Amino acid sequence: MSPLMFTLAAELTDAEADGNAQSLAAIAWQLYGQVGEGIAEISRLQAAIHAAWNRPRKNPSPASTAA
Repeated sequence: MSPLMFTLAAELTDAEADGNAQSLAAIAWQLYGQVGEGIAEISRLQAAIHAAWNRPRKNPSPASTAA
């Protein structure tokens, strides 16, 4: 979790304790955006792993040639 997420979580807790609905909504929206960015990064990494895993190999593995 990023430092920004920790900061926003602390601000959310403070706003809830103060009963500040407007701040709660603004902070919740920021957290929602951060989660969306995290999900996008996970999807990007999954695609990169999939592409690397399925890339044709130039040299066969020694195990397959020995069999």
